Amino acid sequence: MKKLILFLFIFSGFQFVVGQSISGQVLDENGLPLPGATVTNTVSQVIVAADLDGNFSITAADNDKLSFTFVGYKTSTQAAKNGMKVSMQLSSTELEQVVVVGFGTKKAGAITGSVAQIKASEITKTPAQSAIQAIQGKAAGVNIVTNDEPGANPTVIIRGLGTVLGGRTPLYIIDGLEATSLNGIAPGDIENIDILKDASSLAIYGQKGANGIIVVNTKKAKKNKLQVSYDGFVGRKFIQREVEMADAYRYVYYNNTALGSSTYFNFDQPYNTNWLDEITDTGETTSHQLSISGGSENVNMQFTATNYKEKGILNGTQFERTNLSSRNQFKILDGKVTIKQNLNLAITNNSPKPLSAFTNAYKQAPIVPVRFENGRWGVPLRDPATGQVAINGSDRFNNVGNPAAQLFYYNEQNKNLAVFGNISAELQITKDIKFTSNFGSTFNWAKGFTYTPSRDIWLSENPTQEIADYPASNPINTLQQRRYDDYNWNWDNFISYSKTIDKHTINATIGMNRSTTNNAESLSATRWNVPEQSNYWSLDLSDYNTEQPPGQVVQNRVETPVVSLAYFARADYEFDNKYLFSATVRREGNSRFQESNRWGVFPAVSAGWVLSNEAFFKQNKILQYIKIRGGYGEVGNANALTALNIPLFAANYNYSFGPDANIFPGNVQPYQIDPNLTWETMSEIDFGFDFRMFENRLSGTVDFYRRQNENVLLPVTLPSVISPDRVTLNTGTVLNQGAEISLKWDGKFNDEFSYTVSGNLSLNKNELQKVNNSFFSDLIGGSIDNGQWTKQVLVGEPLGSFYVFDVTGFNGDGEFTYSDERVAAGSYIPTHTYALSFALNYKNFDFSVDTYGVGGNKLYNGKKAQRFGGENVESAVLDDFWLPGDPNATNPRPFNNVPRSSTYYIEDGAFFRINNITLGYTFPKFFEKVSRVRVYATAVNPFVFTKFTGYSPELVGNNGGDPLGTAGIELNAYPTNRTFAIGLNVSL
Repeated sequence: MKKLILFLFIFSGFQFVVGQSISGQVLDENGLPLPGATVTNTVSQVIVAADLDGNFSITAADNDKLSFTFVGYKTSTQAAKNGMKVSMQLSSTELEQVVVVGFGTKKAGAITGSVAQIKASEITKTPAQSAIQAIQGKAAGVNIVTNDEPGANPTVIIRGLGTVLGGRTPLYIIDGLEATSLNGIAPGDIENIDILKDASSLAIYGQKGANGIIVVNTKKAKKNKLQVSYDGFVGRKFIQREVEMADAYRYVYYNNTALGSSTYFNFDQPYNTNWLDEITDTGETTSHQLSISGGSENVNMQFTATNYKEKGILNGTQFERTNLSSRNQFKILDGKVTIKQNLNLAITNNSPKPLSAFTNAYKQAPIVPVRFENGRWGVPLRDPATGQVAINGSDRFNNVGNPAAQLFYYNEQNKNLAVFGNISAELQITKDIKFTSNFGSTFNWAKGFTYTPSRDIWLSENPTQEIADYPASNPINTLQQRRYDDYNWNWDNFISYSKTIDKHTINATIGMNRSTTNNAESLSATRWNVPEQSNYWSLDLSDYNTEQPPGQVVQNRVETPVVSLAYFARADYEFDNKYLFSATVRREGNSRFQESNRWGVFPAVSAGWVLSNEAFFKQNKILQYIKIRGGYGEVGNANALTALNIPLFAANYNYSFGPDANIFPGNVQPYQIDPNLTWETMSEIDFGFDFRMFENRLSGTVDFYRRQNENVLLPVTLPSVISPDRVTLNTGTVLNQGAEISLKWDGKFNDEFSYTVSGNLSLNKNELQKVNNSFFSDLIGGSIDNGQWTKQVLVGEPLGSFYVFDVTGFNGDGEFTYSDERVAAGSYIPTHTYALSFALNYKNFDFSVDTYGVGGNKLYNGKKAQRFGGENVESAVLDDFWLPGDPNATNPRPFNNVPRSSTYYIEDGAFFRINNITLGYTFPKFFEKVSRVRVYATAVNPFVFTKFTGYSPELVGNNGGDPLGTAGIELNAYPTNRTFAIGLNVSL
């Protein structure tokens, strides 16, 4: 019996020695938790991950060695001790931080190109439906023009605009899947974003990288831990800036003065309408995300569901997106094969409204009511007998529609289902050689309808008419239904080699890429006189059966797929963590071009010198790290319109034949095709350095670049006998050159009080350097829909330049006098952007402020310039207009005609904005199974400082920031919103 008791005592003691649970916390250099830090028992090889508060629990005996690792931090090894607190130190310039560089990854310390990384905490700080919208100002050299219209895309320009007709959108890589935007992915699903900016980083993507690459890495499950998290917020949206318009009295005064009459409008008007108030309301936004993840050594799984809803500030606008995502990883054959699967489902419902309602609200007279007393919609009718607005008036004094009626009758619904993802397999052939095959694809199915109640609209415009007066031959209503689908895919296969021999490290990659895009079909059909129903719309119910030309009833278009095939290779060499070298080459063919010009070769080379690792540098006490780097690369741009390279024929051209000159219908080729049409090519030289100093508290990056786009596609006007319409040629050269600097200071007052200050500045000079064709001229754009245009592509000027008449003064009647010729009046593209951020952590509180600004750009006040006669004006115009006694006023004498495009409507586009203010509190742990609860309040765009007099100095324009479109012109533009939200983060 004594032996048994002794045995049990020894056994229990042994259990205590080897089987006890050691708990502790992993902290960063500022004393903040490091969630996800890996803790390894080097004796038993048990591995656990720290929770969101940095807490961990691991089975270990006293004094077992525990290894603590986290990306970007030095590995720390300490003896196991219950209640231990482990403080991790940043590795030099976060050298271990992994950055995705294209078909592979590199440690940040080995990067020789210009790459910026934005982490999840920065992405989710701003409540937004698009992750790109949320990272404005977070990366130097990346100009993001936000767009607050529900469901809309912002525009992104990386290191300046380099093309006129070609594609301007960066390529997005989402876990290896090629995409054109991030609107189908929830911001909370993203772990980090790597932005590849210079040509040496972009060259491995060839013709797809001319506008930059945005690489998105989504969140993955952590090993050996089941995690459940919820993130949500609810917010209210308001117009950030309103434009004060003339009220009824001032409107009458202005227009009477313009008409030279004191009695045309009676000053005693029955209505005084604020049209902006009538078409807008408080917007609402909500988001809920639930994520479940877990895994083991060989299996990791994550599932996320997100729902985002937004009611826009414009009456009737609605947007909703539901995301379901699954990300799994499996290791088989003793870890030699890794299979990764990412699947994303995005279901979108969108109810847009015409943005021209904002322009109509700006222009419509305040003396017009929303509705007359009898309930009929208000229209600009004046009773000549009284000078007042009246329903039976006979004088229509402007041609502006009723914006409230416009929104009421506009009925458009759109639904979209996007399924995208990829599957990849990695085979570890040997210790040093790995083969990877990745297949990604995107399916889009979209449908929608637009219902137009033609008779109701006619009655709203003619308030004295009745249904019986509506022309019987006109349709009562119109229903258009649309269907669209596309399927795009990319397949990558590459072999990677990695070997370290003493001080030498070699990494090499060789592979191929095949992609198919533009594989799309669209179908639209139109019928008239369908029954009006709220939830069911059918073309078959039409009772309007008058024969119509087929093209007016059904349109069907099948696009020509664009195929790209490429072979690429990259070699990286590193010696003694001091000398870095990288070389890349990609040979690519694209089906957009004719066979003789289908292939191109895009090389790149870069090098770096880690000066701080030299022996002579070790004594430097101020500068802890510095790396000098430089590179050169070339990439192409094949994203021009396919039609520019394919002969097309236009119909409805008549020809006369025979002695009687009989007329026969025919077709004609409107423009000739240049058989030598080929790639636009971007070449770039980049030089920069990265540094850390003052005990690693101050870190920074500086870059200088010169980027030249050659063979830029431009249309030229040849003699009509050669080509009736313009011919597109590779004939232009665009130059972008500039500098970028990013700085960050990490400091702390004590273990409970730390702060961070960071900022960046980007300078860019853009210029159409030359055009090698004497027939190039008059490439104009920027229409403001009143017969006036505002932009022209000019040699020696930036793209997107305004080209208008210069206001030189006043004549004797108080009208503007103008220059004889148009003048270049600046571009909407900024010459510099900047950002400043501040973050403070005190105990469980966190506080941050993000700001953003641009300068050196001009904007055109298109809504102010779009005049015909009788429209409203801004209240400020009446404070300072020409009078015989005030000939030096800012504004001309009141007028009622179409004005010239002139510098009068050009305004300074610079602004400085507080992008985000956030205050959060993380509760102390109060329940064992709840690892983290944080609440926060945030204000998005609460303040803006600008001289621009319009609603918003951020003007995306149409067609993805087309430099010849309405980018930089405030016309039919959605105002920037001010958002206030509260949110909750919970982790189990």
